Amino acid sequence: MFFYDDEDKYEMKNRILTLVISIVLSAIILFCLYIVIKPIVLEDGYSPKIQNNTQSADLNRIEEVLNRISSQYVDEIDKEKLIEGAINGIASATDDVYTRYMTEEEYNELLTSGTEVYSGIGVHIVFDDENNAIMILGIMPDSPALKAGLNIGDYIIKVGDVEVTKDTYQKCTDMLKGDEGTSVNITLKRANGNVEEKTLTRASINENNVSSEIINDNIGYIKIWEFENNICKQFKEQYDNLRAKKVKGIVLDLRNNPGGIVDETVEIAKLLLPQCDIVKLVYRGGNEKVYKCDGKNEIDIPLTVLVNSNSASAAEILSGAIKDSGKGILIGNKTYGKGIVQSIQKLKDGKGALSITTAKYYTASGVEIHKNGIEPNITVDLPAEYKNVVAAPKDKDTQLQKAIEYINSK
Repeated sequence: MFFYDDEDKYEMKNRILTLVISIVLSAIILFCLYIVIKPIVLEDGYSPKIQNNTQSADLNRIEEVLNRISSQYVDEIDKEKLIEGAINGIASATDDVYTRYMTEEEYNELLTSGTEVYSGIGVHIVFDDENNAIMILGIMPDSPALKAGLNIGDYIIKVGDVEVTKDTYQKCTDMLKGDEGTSVNITLKRANGNVEEKTLTRASINENNVSSEIINDNIGYIKIWEFENNICKQFKEQYDNLRAKKVKGIVLDLRNNPGGIVDETVEIAKLLLPQCDIVKLVYRGGNEKVYKCDGKNEIDIPLTVLVNSNSASAAEILSGAIKDSGKGILIGNKTYGKGIVQSIQKLKDGKGALSITTAKYYTASGVEIHKNGIEPNITVDLPAEYKNVVAAPKDKDTQLQKAIEYINSK
């Protein structure tokens, strides 16, 4: 039996406390090491490497810059703002306008976009590298853009006081939206080279992205403006309605369609194609994902697809799959050539997300869509006076007339 006085008790307690703290700290350090070393596989199949000394030095370098500016800059500055700026800089250094940092607000807005009514000017757009501007690919019916006289092929070079660049593209597109009844000023560069300023009043936009009708008595015509807003359901309703009326053939108009959701596009392909590959996604390192069609709903009447230089992304996936399957023919002009897919990944701290280009599209025949586009089976130009209008008169629409001619020949 051991006896000790109060001083010994105090010293013993300190030793025990020190030992406990050491054990806890050791456990925390081991856990942190485990987290760093453990391979992490994300949804898109990317597995980061174990952090090495070089990576540690890079992180230390970034941290040093943040700390120096936040502590030494002449004015008080929000460190969170610096961190967001650093993340933005890393993303923009890829020189890819679609790889970007999204604030928490932007991320939450993205989750609901395409599935609800929003207020804006009613245009389908894409960033144009060559002109360093927002190019108008399509204009929605009864929209502020249509009423203001905007045309397909116009370039938006400034929104408010913000000039459009790769770095400001997302900010400018966000500025086109706003509360219903509010105004937005834009500067346009028209197809003829003239620069004009327009003030548009934002309105409620309900993206019903499919319309259809019967033309020439017995040919079904379906226009898809964009692959958003439950587009497969919208398409199927219009398609089934036309098929119930025993149409002789289908004209699918994808002109000036900027794309949209890949999965929805694939589901539309499954309503038309025979058993085949639809599209292949190729990730970093050569990993592949192939979307396939089982052929259970193969269309049994002639199918033509109208495309032009503003048919992009998901529109190119569908048109490319139809061409490669031999189930239909493409008529018009070579497509835009936007064949990359973005993965949206929320940051662990919940303060925003990253949109990262993680894969490229390839058609079933092996054509890389990005920057190449897809060639039509039959090249037909529109008359010059109708190239930049929302819809040419049907009797003047040479591409549509060629599609009708093809279907009637079958």
